[in-house]
Amino acid sequence: MQQTVETVMALKQHADVLVTVDAGATVMDAVGSLAEHHIGAVLIRNEDGLVDGIFTERDLLLRVVHAGLDPKTTPISMVMTRDVRFVSSGTTVEAAMALMQLNRFRHLLVMDGPRVLGLVSMGDMTNYLIRHGEGRFEAAVRKNLAQSGAAGADQAGGSS
Repeated sequence: MQQTVETVMALKQHADVLVTVDAGATVMDAVGSLAEHHIGAVLIRNEDGLVDGIFTERDLLLRVVHAGLDPKTTPISMVMTRDVRFVSSGTTVEAAMALMQLNRFRHLLVMDGPRVLGLVSMGDMTNYLIRHGEGRFEAAVRKNLAQSGAAGADQAGGSS
């Protein structure tokens, strides 16, 4: 079975929800969306509905907090990352992770031609590999997770 970004997205919780913020919004609006959805990045859309950029926790830390900007008045378009990297849904998990690692970013847009399919994070990829990977490392991690889960259940059951 070939492991692709499409496979990761299919197993991702809430993959059908694509959180976006209008380009005219403030940083505080974007942070509200991050907090509400418990995510690390939002896509920024322009008035035509096209992706203009991405705003991540790293953008917040470096471009807003470190720069001493006021999140309530700073336009998101001023501090977002404009160069949004993307892959197709058929890209292998390994290729997508390599792209993310080499370029030091944690989110990739998934596109099918001009259509946005979703957004995946390094965490999504890692979680997928740990749970469904076919290598020895992944099998060892799953075994360890199962054992620690059983030990946790024994401890929880024995404490009553």
